[in-house]
Amino acid sequence: MTDFVLRIFFSGLIAFVPNSNGTEMNVVLANTPHEYTLADGNTLPHHHPILLARAASCEGMCITDAQAEIAGFLFSNKTASQAQTSLNHALQGGGAWALAGSDLSLAGPVEPLAIRTGVRGRDDNGALLPVPRTAAEREDFTWVADMSEIAPATNGFKDSLTLPEAPPGCTVAARLKLRNGKLFTYSLVKIDSKALPVHFRQPSGDAPEAPYTQAVASWVAVEIHVPGDSVDIVEQSFNDSSKQRAMKLHPVNGVVEIALLNLPPYEAPDPAAPAPTPAPGQHFQVFYDLVKRPPAYTARLVPDRALTPSASEPQVDWSSLHPKDASSSELLEQLGLNPRGKGPYDLAICPMVRSTP
Repeated sequence: MTDFVLRIFFSGLIAFVPNSNGTEMNVVLANTPHEYTLADGNTLPHHHPILLARAASCEGMCITDAQAEIAGFLFSNKTASQAQTSLNHALQGGGAWALAGSDLSLAGPVEPLAIRTGVRGRDDNGALLPVPRTAAEREDFTWVADMSEIAPATNGFKDSLTLPEAPPGCTVAARLKLRNGKLFTYSLVKIDSKALPVHFRQPSGDAPEAPYTQAVASWVAVEIHVPGDSVDIVEQSFNDSSKQRAMKLHPVNGVVEIALLNLPPYEAPDPAAPAPTPAPGQHFQVFYDLVKRPPAYTARLVPDRALTPSASEPQVDWSSLHPKDASSSELLEQLGLNPRGKGPYDLAICPMVRSTP
């Protein structure tokens, strides 16, 4: 039996919550109500949870009424017709869904889950390095920001996030339970063309800051070998188990690509303009709604660059850690979201987050 590769890319307001022995990873897309207010009184831009699939062909509910809205969101600098054409080109024969109260699952993969760890370098004292030195070290999953170290008093994520029942309230937009493939850091936050340690401090920028300081992941990926000639992705509503839809995706050149995103509205930056220094990641405040003991809004530490970088603070050329190779994504390239180019992460530091088992 032949097999093919399924690659899933994750980015945006997403939390990774493993089970106790690391055999499953719950991928939780945080919900951002339109009226959500940040610590400074400003309204948080609504994030759009979407699933995009690039494939040779698709069976099932691949084309939906939300296609035009998704196209306009991803290609906001184009006309409606141009945006739809660009989206169709990116998906090839695949499909796209807007997500709301969605439990997602995969049917087809059989290999166990392997979380990429143990490749991150250590200093002479055995402490983990705050920035990777090589592309191999960059793949370590521990570059995903660890909430249990940033804010230990939060006591971890709520158990209800990963239970089979619908999560309470409106804190979760969608969930995916991963049981298969190699899960790894695909890309780090880029600051001034460098991979730098990111600091965590109060939304106002005031001290004290968290002792936790390291480079952080902006994209995570999982690579899964799937037997046969197709993979099914199924969505079931949190509140109505009879409400389902599915896509059966067939590979193009031996690959199916899926992007699971939870990003705010943005306009792709001018490729010729200098890259701006990303602002503090105020969106990170939303993650504290998922924890057992959420702190006051003004005490919710968010990612920021060093106010006055130390001469001894390590930095590595970002491109050397992200070589263009076989792991490059045609889907992300066509969407204008290739981490090597310009995108949402040029505007603000908005990493994903994880908990430890």
